[in-house]
Amino acid sequence: MRDPSFPNWKHLLALVAIYFGGTILGSIPAVAIAMAKGGIELDQGDLQAAISQTAPIAMGLPLVLCIIYGWRKLGKPKWTLGFENVGLMPGILAIIGTLLVANGVTMIAEYLPMYEGFVEMMKEAMVPSIGMAIAVVLGAPILEEALLRGVVLRGFLRKISPTKAILFSGLIFGAMHLHPVHVFFASIVGFALGYVYYRTRSLGLVILIHFINNGSSYYLGQQGLPDSSEEFLGIGMLGVFGVAALFTGLGVLSLWYMGHEYPLVPAPAEDEPVNEPVLAEV
Repeated sequence: MRDPSFPNWKHLLALVAIYFGGTILGSIPAVAIAMAKGGIELDQGDLQAAISQTAPIAMGLPLVLCIIYGWRKLGKPKWTLGFENVGLMPGILAIIGTLLVANGVTMIAEYLPMYEGFVEMMKEAMVPSIGMAIAVVLGAPILEEALLRGVVLRGFLRKISPTKAILFSGLIFGAMHLHPVHVFFASIVGFALGYVYYRTRSLGLVILIHFINNGSSYYLGQQGLPDSSEEFLGIGMLGVFGVAALFTGLGVLSLWYMGHEYPLVPAPAEDEPVNEPVLAEV
């Protein structure tokens, strides 16, 4: 049965509990594999290798469980990729705009505290393996977009203004990434993805954008490139901020033009607000 209040704080706390519970369950195969190889005293190398092998399970299970919970609270609505809602030009503007914003804010994030620790964490996690590639390049775009845009944002859009819905869902998307540096730029990218979903109602388009971003990031991360934009571009901090501002500005302009020049796709009929029955006075 559809819950018109979804998502409220009670639902969000339930999603957090489901997510962390699913993460623990999803980690069991990696621990079992590592113990089978190295014994009860887990070796860090064995555990890291096992995690890379079972990454689709560890990363996918909690998201799947959250999606099922949210989908039921939404009233089990129909799923559609919605590519038919998007013309060629607005689709290109959405892709280019979001990717420019993502790259711009990522460059700015390099100057946040704890960035070096974040880079080391990502290097340890994003090891080259089929399991990790599937989890990062395929699993994350599909499942994170299904949850954050297809469930959480869709629920918010049923009950609050689009601006608040996009902001709240973007912040939740950022918070899911836990590390403060990652939270910063994931939230901003979440705002862009949320805007694209709101304008187009195309889950397939935001999955495609997320896929391009993660796929290119994972590939480049395996190429041994410099960790900093200053070193990579051969410019100083002011130059990096200038490039970041240019990328972000062009990205925002592209998204604005998409929203200004192309019509808003209406919400599905099943997403219309529920009219609660009114008891007659006696």
